Amino acid sequence: MLKLIDWLINPPLAAQPMPSTEVGDLILALWQRWRAASPVRRGAVTREQYWIMRTLMDRGSLRIKDLATAIGCTAGSASVAVKRMERSGLVRRVRGRKDERVVTVTLAKDGSKVLGSWRKRQLDSMDALFETLSRDEMKSLRRLLEKALSQGAGEVQSSDSPSEATN
Repeated sequence: MLKLIDWLINPPLAAQPMPSTEVGDLILALWQRWRAASPVRRGAVTREQYWIMRTLMDRGSLRIKDLATAIGCTAGSASVAVKRMERSGLVRRVRGRKDERVVTVTLAKDGSKVLGSWRKRQLDSMDALFETLSRDEMKSLRRLLEKALSQGAGEVQSSDSPSEATN
């Protein structure tokens, strides 16, 4: 990683372009480090349960069918996962007053705390990875990554659900 950053900030005078495979390998290594701190990777939760919690955190309370659509699974599968998560105190289910078939799911306080601690662990992992970089190096790295990502806009689909990506 430091090799890439050093090359990006201080390229040799007669620099040949860094092969994109080397950059890709470094980015993959960075992604693997991020994933290693993931609760899914550590076995703390299933991928579906993680995305249920993330979706509820981002969007608030949702009906089971809307939650299932958001994370890319069936309503039955989401319902089973939510029941397990409710037993663990991570979410709450509330049946509709007019129609008891309608179930709304909310992230419970414990679920919010757990999700926050997982996120902190991932961020701490990244902080440790980049702690040797100066503020200017971090700014340069961010600028370069944003530039590279803006060039590929529209070519790669976002991984916003468990059916498309692992955490």
